[in-house]
Amino acid sequence: MNLYVKSTSYKISSGNRNCYQLDLGYKVIDFTFCQLLAFRKKILYYSSFDSIETIIEEDNFILLFAADNKHLLLLDVPQILELREVVLSAFR
Repeated sequence: MNLYVKSTSYKISSGNRNCYQLDLGYKVIDFTFCQLLAFRKKILYYSSFDSIETIIEEDNFILLFAADNKHLLLLDVPQILELREVVLSAFR
C-alpha cells in the first residue's frame, strides 16, 4: 500500500509496511509505525484547545522531539494545526 498525503507545506508518505516519511519542506523525518503513533499522540496533545490556548498565552511556539529524539521541531500554532491534519490523514 502506498500512502501519499500532501498539505500546503507538509506531506507524509509510506512505501512499505513499517516505513513512513514526513517531509516538512526543509527536513525529511523517517518514522517507524510505532514512532509515528507516538508522534501522533504528541501532536494531538499540543493541538487540543487547552494546549493551544496555553501556547498562545505563553511563548507562541513549542519545541517537539520526533522519531526517538533524533529530530527537534520548533512549531508555532498554525504549523501545529497543519501538522495535525497531515498526521491524522495518514491514519484514515
